[in-house]
This record gives sequence, structure tokens and C-alpha cells, in this order.
Amino acid sequence: MKKILLAILFSFTMFAAFSQDSPSGVEGSSSSQGVLFEQPSISIYPNPATNFISVNNDENVKTITIFNLVGRKLKSFQNVQKNAHYDVSDLPNGMYLVQVINHSNKIITTQRISKR
Repeated sequence: MKKILLAILFSFTMFAAFSQDSPSGVEGSSSSQGVLFEQPSISIYPNPATNFISVNNDENVKTITIFNLVGRKLKSFQNVQKNAHYDVSDLPNGMYLVQVINHSNKIITTQRISKR
């Protein structure tokens, strides 16, 4: 009896999971509705970093801010230049979040980096 109930529950769960159009359960997706979300063309390297990071961007970047994983702001670089190096040698080894902001004060991207 337990096996039959388990099989029915499993079948219902699988049916419900595969009948949704998107992970959020909201019907429609960006490709089927013609809405495209543009990914920022920004890369932060090297990752893992040792003494510096560089931000390769095609965007109009104003600020780069580095946070620890708790969300505490550790460093901020203003007037960002394309393909410049930014010193992170004073940060202890660990994981950090690098937030890139444009001149309209909008967050372009937030990426995780490792410092070794």
C-alpha cells in the first residue's frame, strides 16, 4: 500500500514539475514573448585574483565596489577606466562580491571573485 501511494505521489510531482513553462511557474518565457534581457558585456579578471583585478567593459562604468560576503563595503574605485588594474593586495584571501555601477547609478553587474 505504501509503495502504491508513493508511486502516485511521485507521478503527480513529476507531472506538475514538467507541466510548468518556467522555473518560476509563470507562463511564458523571454524567448517566446520576444523580450530579451541584454547581458552586460563586462568581465572581471583574473579570477582568482592575487594583487589586482581588471574590469573589461564596453559599458560606461562609474564605480567598482568590493564587498565581503556579509555585504560590508571594503573598497571602492571611482572614475573607472577601461581595462585598468585595481589594487586588491590589501584584502585577505577569501570570496568577495564586485559590483559595477554605471554613470546613471544603476548596477550593471555583481560578480563573485576569489582572492588568493
